[in-house]
Amino acid sequence: MNQLHLESQIYSFENDSCRYFVPLILVDGEPLTDFSYYGICLTELEQSIVKNGEYFIITCWCGVPECAGIEQGIKVYHDQNTIKWTITQPKKQQFTFSVNDYKTAITQGIAQIKENLAIASQREEKLEIVPYPLQ
Repeated sequence: MNQLHLESQIYSFENDSCRYFVPLILVDGEPLTDFSYYGICLTELEQSIVKNGEYFIITCWCGVPECAGIEQGIKVYHDQNTIKWTITQPKKQQFTFSVNDYKTAITQGIAQIKENLAIASQREEKLEIVPYPLQ
């Protein structure tokens, strides 16, 4: 069974006056995708806890999946003990997670990201949140 983990990093770019706050998804310790190019939508990720569906968890940094060439979301299937992901874009992948581990990783990960964001925003003059502000 795969292990899901969320974390956040703050990226700086030499020719940019902003620092970017980028949430990451790690599966079995490896980044799900290239987060220097793609962003994640925490709202879609959080909604995937509850029910089956197609979720645009991977998106563009601007928040519009099509901008990054993502035209199909992650298909999320729930059964009694597992949650399965079928990803077709940007790279074909499949993962199966324990329901309890999945819910815990997402809820604790989002709480930690909010805490990290609060700390970072106190220190930074200009901070961009990618792709959506956390509410």
